[in-house]
Amino acid sequence: MRLTNILRTTVSAAVVGACAFGFAGVASAQDQDGPATVDDIIVTAQKREQNLQDVPIVVTSLAAETLQDAGVRDIKDLQILTPGMTVTSTSSEASTTARIRGVGTVGDNPGLESSVGVVIDGVYRSRNSVGFGDLGELARIEVLKGPQGTLFGKNTSAGVINIITEAPSFTPGYNAEVTVGNYGAMGASGSITGPITDTLAMRLYAARRVRDGFYDVNIGDGPRPETDDQNQDFGAVRGQLLWLPNDNTSFRLIADYTSRDEYCCTGVQIRSGPTQAFIDSLSDGPGARPPAAGFAPLPFSRLAYANRSSGQEIEDKGVSLEANFDLPSLFGGATLTSVTSWRDWSTTLGQDIDYTGADIAYRNQDGDNGYSVKNLTQEIRLAGQNDRFDWLVGFFATKEEINRADSWYFGADYTPFISLLLTANLNAATQGLPTPPGPIPINPGRVGCFTATGQTAPGLQGCLYGAVPATGPGFTLGQGYADTYDQESTSYAIFTNNTWHVTDQFDLTLGLRYTMDDKSLDALQRNTNGNGATCTAAQLNAGAIGTALGASNVGGILGALCLPFANSAFNNRPISEGADDGELTGTIKASYRLNDEIMFYGSYARGYKSFGYNLDRVTARAPSPRCRRCTSRPNMSTATKPA
Repeated sequence: MRLTNILRTTVSAAVVGACAFGFAGVASAQDQDGPATVDDIIVTAQKREQNLQDVPIVVTSLAAETLQDAGVRDIKDLQILTPGMTVTSTSSEASTTARIRGVGTVGDNPGLESSVGVVIDGVYRSRNSVGFGDLGELARIEVLKGPQGTLFGKNTSAGVINIITEAPSFTPGYNAEVTVGNYGAMGASGSITGPITDTLAMRLYAARRVRDGFYDVNIGDGPRPETDDQNQDFGAVRGQLLWLPNDNTSFRLIADYTSRDEYCCTGVQIRSGPTQAFIDSLSDGPGARPPAAGFAPLPFSRLAYANRSSGQEIEDKGVSLEANFDLPSLFGGATLTSVTSWRDWSTTLGQDIDYTGADIAYRNQDGDNGYSVKNLTQEIRLAGQNDRFDWLVGFFATKEEINRADSWYFGADYTPFISLLLTANLNAATQGLPTPPGPIPINPGRVGCFTATGQTAPGLQGCLYGAVPATGPGFTLGQGYADTYDQESTSYAIFTNNTWHVTDQFDLTLGLRYTMDDKSLDALQRNTNGNGATCTAAQLNAGAIGTALGASNVGGILGALCLPFANSAFNNRPISEGADDGELTGTIKASYRLNDEIMFYGSYARGYKSFGYNLDRVTARAPSPRCRRCTSRPNMSTATKPA
């Protein structure tokens, strides 16, 4: 009687919520009296409705009322209610990462897979940032800790954030909410639900939220127009249809759209070192927080420094269809579930790369910097149970496309900053060489000493000390490169999860999953506006540099002049490669229920973290950008960014 069950759940969730602390978290109410014991808390951590007390998994389950009272709107808000979980953003909100028990994939490289899975209404979001948005009306959220790959698939080796939103109700209802707060925060949201026919119900939710930034920004050299940062400006709409053609069948169709137009994320210095003096000399104002005595940690401050804009536009849209078929005559009673989804997420970003008021390096929000993620997924599960066995078998497939555009701009202060760094570091290194008495003058115009055509050792020494003008080229002013990356991947998995009720008190659970991944990458790394000429000129003068300053200094000098974003080796560099991998993972659990209040369990689980491509410039000896064995250690997938 599927219609009766859904109606009962919908009504109870609308009128009551309750907390059950001290067991495994907080969970939604299932009747009007609320849960009297932890047995009344229902979760779907094992892809079937179960009492929380019967689930041998570490689960924090949060009820709708608890989430509403705490003001939870997205997964970042969830941190205040979930011990052991952190959600952070790096260079933008498009680089949002969840970590459970300290384990996660941190970075702003979309080619690297996540370690914490985000699942919304049964649909897996392949990147944490793709799941970061207004979640709408929530029924509950379950945070599962530890590897969950058997049922939730790859890239869940640290855990899963399983989000269940409110379904349409056949009981008419509506709600509205208006919020105000400090930093000019204002928000409005509302929903309406009810029957369209006797078998078709709808729910529509919409929200609009704005807030000023809570960081003050010293814009230094400019031209950044915003004097605050980390604001909020987004809108979301989510529509649902629930069709119950008969007692054994249900269809739930969900479509959602979110748009964000914000600026985020500048950095606040917590410690300033000796190079702050160089930033100070190059920018209007200090450029960065002045250092404390002995370069000790700085006191708390919300003052950031950035001369370039940190704009971000994010658009997220998708459709999913969940179908459930009760099959009473199959294996004594079974349920066939199908979840199909299509999602399209994209962002364009600006960034002040150096996080200072000096005009050193930046990315423009001009369409040449950002990325998109498109997904098609299909999951099919067949599950049933009897007095002794709960069984489940399933199949999962996904096709994903990631397109990244990466652009870099050199500001007017980039060449002077590198000059200051080089001349400062050479003072101690040139002792004992035939140079004039005293230290090399720390001069912002000395890159040209290393890049002058046919430079000689005496000429280089004379240039560094100011006796000879610096005639070599500095770095490109303006755009330095425009790279593109196109990654495609397909993944298939078969899985099973089965529980044997050995006795009324003792259960054994065995789960297995085999995952097959196939990925390909086509990319073009391309320097623009003559970028790379400075690096090439310095490389041609390597002999003179070694003679004048010592062979041991050549590597460091060329390294500073040939960083990945200024290296001529990346000019018109195509990349085309592919790889595939497969992994068997699983879990085994044993649980013993001592009485109605106490259950002991032990479990072993092994997750799978898919390999990833580093969609970025790297200068390493590895022949390819692929992170081959990032599968078993979720904290090994790292990307190095110049910022």
